[in-house]
Amino acid sequence: MEPKKEKVPGIKESSRLLTFEYAFRLVGFIVLLAIIVAAIAGLFSSGAVSDVEKTNEAKSLTLSYERFGRRQTESRMAITFPVTSEGKYTLSMTSESSDAYEPGSVWPQPDSMYSRGNTLFLVYDRLQHTDKFTVLLFITPSKAGKWTNSIRVNNEPDIRFWQFIYP
Repeated sequence: MEPKKEKVPGIKESSRLLTFEYAFRLVGFIVLLAIIVAAIAGLFSSGAVSDVEKTNEAKSLTLSYERFGRRQTESRMAITFPVTSEGKYTLSMTSESSDAYEPGSVWPQPDSMYSRGNTLFLVYDRLQHTDKFTVLLFITPSKAGKWTNSIRVNNEPDIRFWQFIYP
């Protein structure tokens, strides 16, 4: 049975354009749905895809961070390492560019903090023996792009990681 085609006065219908509109709406719906699923999964910020935990080769340093972030939006890094002997520990974070990140709050506060070139140093002079010492570092990306970084404690092996920052 063929549908009845009623003509409305003053309107000229084109089946080709109607088919195009239908396909465009369908593709738009699928793209929108894909963006929503990606956002929920964490492709644009915190979530299953973005949240990462890395450990160095010696299993002496662990880093938890968000792989994807937005420019000018603060993100948190948790750096955990054991304090095997009391004394001075220097935590260093190196980035490809010295102006890719702006350091924010650090908890617990280091005894001193300075930068040299593309490396930020956090110095803890008198740490007590403990199984896990965690430093929370809040950073704000100031440039969009993919940035490769590394974190190290004293002379231990480093952790290399990357972050993609959306504009």
